[in-house]
Amino acid sequence: MEYIFRKEEDVRKGIGDIMGGKVLELESERLKAEGRTEGEAIGQARGEAIGQIQGETRLGSLITRLLQDQRTEEIPIVSTDAKRREQLYKEYHL
Repeated sequence: MEYIFRKEEDVRKGIGDIMGGKVLELESERLKAEGRTEGEAIGQARGEAIGQIQGETRLGSLITRLLQDQRTEEIPIVSTDAKRREQLYKEYHL
């Protein structure tokens, strides 16, 4: 947003002097804050989506390994028991 007001403090002082010091927030500051908030929300949504994909991939890999090792009785357990699932992730280095 540097292109809006290159010397924001000078602009703030000048507008403040004209308006009797009643400038609470410059439009450039509002736009920066709005952009920052929007960027954070987008980043969080992307992070959550990536985490979900990674988690599903990891669980899929575990189930595949259990099937390969003919440990099918473990599959219903790992779908509901987080502690057992973590133990098997470590066992299979996933």
